[in-house]
Amino acid sequence: AEFVVRGKIYRAIRQVSRNGASHYFTPDGESLEGLFLRSPMPMARITSPFSKRRYHPKAKEWRAHKGVDYAGRIGDTVKATADGQVKFVGRKSGYGKVIILQHGQKYSTLYAHLSRFAKNIRRDRTITQGQVIGYVGKTGRVTGPHLHYEFRVNGVHKNPLTVKLPRSFAIERALRPEFMKTADFWSAHLDQ
Repeated sequence: AEFVVRGKIYRAIRQVSRNGASHYFTPDGESLEGLFLRSPMPMARITSPFSKRRYHPKAKEWRAHKGVDYAGRIGDTVKATADGQVKFVGRKSGYGKVIILQHGQKYSTLYAHLSRFAKNIRRDRTITQGQVIGYVGKTGRVTGPHLHYEFRVNGVHKNPLTVKLPRSFAIERALRPEFMKTADFWSAHLDQ
């Protein structure tokens, strides 16, 4: 595929892996997919952004807001933003019902105020990107139904909307020669 944005040309070449999954790369073999989705909810409105100082409506005081709140109705689906492993599922004081996922050594995400957890969500279970893990609720210290989402790098809270997200890996070395033939073929067609 090719598309042009503000005069800049972007190309994507599809590669089907051995297990049948489709992935997209530049003609040079660099991944176009991120390891993380930017949001755990599709088409969600942000009601409270990441902030070093925000007035907490329940606590009636100014404090840091170390995540992003997404508006939703009770029961709206919440998806894992990346492949990972369930490190915690249960209740955590003001967070209410919470799921914490670990993504490799460096990254973790937290999903709070859930009404309920998806089936088979248990500690140490492996989760895939986009998998439904829970449902929007209003558990914990909240004024209404929403999802509170946190993104951490080495345990430090980062703004999920602006943090530089890691990209997927480039095409596997063993598959690179075959991919480059395919990329050259389709690039020539796009050049016409």
